[in-house]
Formats: sequence, C-alpha cells, structure tokens
Amino acid sequence: MRIYIKTGNRKFTIPIPLIFLRFGLLLFNRPFIRKYIPEKERKYVDIIDFVQLSKCVGILKEYRGLKLVEVKAKDGTEVVIKL
Repeated sequence: MRIYIKTGNRKFTIPIPLIFLRFGLLLFNRPFIRKYIPEKERKYVDIIDFVQLSKCVGILKEYRGLKLVEVKAKDGTEVVIKL
C-alpha cells in the first residue's frame, strides 16, 4: 500500500507493506491500545471485527493499484491511498 500526499510544492510518498497493516489491525483491539481510545469513540471500535478486516486486507492484496481513498481539499492538498 502507498500513501501519496501532495501539499503545495511538496510531495510525500509513504510505502506501507500490507503485512504491517494486517499486524496493526490485529494489535488495534488489544487492551493496552484500547485504553487510549476515548469512551465516546470506543463504541464504534467495538463494532469492528478486526480479524475479518485483516482477512479482507489479505484478499485486497490481489488488486494492486486500486485507489482506496482520493481526497482533494480546497487549498490544493491531495491525499491518495493505493494498494
């Protein structure tokens, strides 16, 4: 996965291997991480099944180049997340 950020005259590319993304998803639901999530937002996190989400990332690996997010702000800032 790659994250492209373009602001004004600067461009950043952040490569993230999918194994790190899957590992992060599995860690996100651990008690030592959950204590930093505010109580208001914790109900939304409880709805997510992180094991299934991790499996979905594994399936999406077959679709290299797929744009997951493409956002353009009024000030010219662009963020693109591609597999």
